[in-house]
Amino acid sequence: MTNKFGLIGKNIIYSKSPKIHRFMAEKLNLEMTYDLFDVEEEDLPKLVKQLRSGVFRGFNVTQPYKQTIIKYLDELTPKAKRIQAVNTIYIKNDKIIGDNTDYDGFIGLLLTHHIDVKDKHVYILGSGGAAKSAYIALSDLMANVTVVVRKITDETTFFNKVITYDQINPKKVDLYIQTTPIGTYPNVFDSVLHADYVKHHTVIDLIYNPPVTQIMKDSHLGINGLNMLIIQALKSEEIWFSRKIEWTTLLMNALKEVIYNE
Repeated sequence: MTNKFGLIGKNIIYSKSPKIHRFMAEKLNLEMTYDLFDVEEEDLPKLVKQLRSGVFRGFNVTQPYKQTIIKYLDELTPKAKRIQAVNTIYIKNDKIIGDNTDYDGFIGLLLTHHIDVKDKHVYILGSGGAAKSAYIALSDLMANVTVVVRKITDETTFFNKVITYDQINPKKVDLYIQTTPIGTYPNVFDSVLHADYVKHHTVIDLIYNPPVTQIMKDSHLGINGLNMLIIQALKSEEIWFSRKIEWTTLLMNALKEVIYNE
């Protein structure tokens, strides 16, 4: 029987996740399908119910539902509890479990680009689910993290140090992590920061479509979120199928070819 999986989100027609999972299904001889579920929030309970009843084996979750989905789940893994955001859900012991492989994907992104953040002053732009994953990962790697938001609210109390955009002093920044959707296709000329803030800095933009965003163009060195996308997807499959998948350079390059050129 074919195992059915999918990505739950809003305005996700651009997503490359189906290409990744379909490629891996063929490579690893997995009986699986993977589809996009572009839905309204009121549709979430129905999808969770279908997961519980066995229609689906698991889902990935993306914006804007990484935090919203939590109230429909039975349990969170320790990692998801720390991050307070979920991007992978599945059934275990008749319970719907929420996990977060964005954490693994972000650390993998840093590793594959040989970026050491220990004791560095890292500024995260944005405060959503992806920002929370990056924040916990950076904290675990002993970076000095500042989160930048448009407005400080009760929700931003998750983070230890929060400032607004007008408080950024580029001289105090070693690395920017861009976690907002600003600059995503088709709004490819938009940037969350003026070029003057990033022209001497490295910027990791978690966006991968387009491959080079405006803030990356404006920066001294720009790195996109493609490796994070790939690694979090492979980690999700490890959970769903209870198997280890080695993300070798060969595999990563093959997946990039599939994502951008098929």
